[in-house]
Amino acid sequence: MLLLLQSFNKHCSKFYNHHHSRHGNRASFSVSCLQAFDAEVSSCLNQLLLSSSDSTTLSFHWLLQLLQALPVLHQAFAKLVVDLDCPVAKWGADLVDGYLNYSLNLLDLLNSVSFSLSQLGNSRLSLAYALSLVRSSPLMAVARLKPIVMKRNFMGLENRGIVVDRKKGYSGEEWAIERALATMMGIGYWVCGVVISGCEGDSTAYFEMRRLAAGVTVPAFKELDSVVSKKGNVPEEVKEVNCAAKEVIGSGGGDGEAAEEMRRRLERLEKAVERLVKEVDGRFSEVLDGRSRLLDAFRQPKH
Repeated sequence: MLLLLQSFNKHCSKFYNHHHSRHGNRASFSVSCLQAFDAEVSSCLNQLLLSSSDSTTLSFHWLLQLLQALPVLHQAFAKLVVDLDCPVAKWGADLVDGYLNYSLNLLDLLNSVSFSLSQLGNSRLSLAYALSLVRSSPLMAVARLKPIVMKRNFMGLENRGIVVDRKKGYSGEEWAIERALATMMGIGYWVCGVVISGCEGDSTAYFEMRRLAAGVTVPAFKELDSVVSKKGNVPEEVKEVNCAAKEVIGSGGGDGEAAEEMRRRLERLEKAVERLVKEVDGRFSEVLDGRSRLLDAFRQPKH
């Protein structure tokens, strides 16, 4: 993932043993690095804003784009740490704990997405089977054609250092890292909340994660959240399948054209879910690998 996995592994030992002088005020330099981080995050969010303007409704395609913003966010944070010459080995215990807790929470959230997608996949398979009966047994097909009912499974996050303690009074490099970490955590949780809500057809996860992102000050984030809040919770691919199912049911299973249209929509849903599953698996592996590498780095003796 994030876990500065490549950046930290590549630069940590170098920075730990090598100190170079930096002209100018260190506090001013920290501010400029934080501003660069905010600008990179804003650029990513503005791209999502542009893509979200294509449709007023939620879609799995857009949720996929949202998940793809996570590595961009994490890489921006890793770059900030490298630019500040302040690898994890120099962090205070509270920052390290906050970072590790974030990775653990992210794994839980991605697991929630995976579970909801697996349930959606099962619903799609049931509909595909029912549709296959249309020609041989229209009545049986109609009896089995049930619209997809998305279910809420999200039970919230355990209280594992959800937010960074801003009362600690950090200074210099750690101050900039703390601010950037709070931004990364808030947006990361929010992204997962939106995706979970879209996969469950329920806004609970979105509102809970949105609350955790209340401290994010990047202007583009507020604008993006405003757009997302109006998109609804059920992806258009699911709505299209359910509408097609109603058409087939309404015809008593005898409308071949309606059945063929439903088949096309089921295929579209299948491909959209498969792409999202692949992305979630990739993000999960990245987070887990980065977390493991970071913990391994702490176990190694310092020279």
